[in-house]
Amino acid sequence: MSTLALRAAGAIASAVEPKPGWSLVERLLAAREGQAKRRVLSYLAAMDDARLHGLGFAADNISALRSDLRLPR
Repeated sequence: MSTLALRAAGAIASAVEPKPGWSLVERLLAAREGQAKRRVLSYLAAMDDARLHGLGFAADNISALRSDLRLPR
């Protein structure tokens, strides 16, 4: 089995809360979107508060970002 097939199987398995009537494509897209959100959050989390502020994040946005990272995934 190729790694591509294993990745696709993981994407299907990690699709969060499949909605009734969702097609395979919709579930795959939802899984990829979830992966992208986790990557962006981890990238932003690696930045310090001053850098985030320089990018336009307000103090409450930064605290919300930090609290989102503590939620179990």
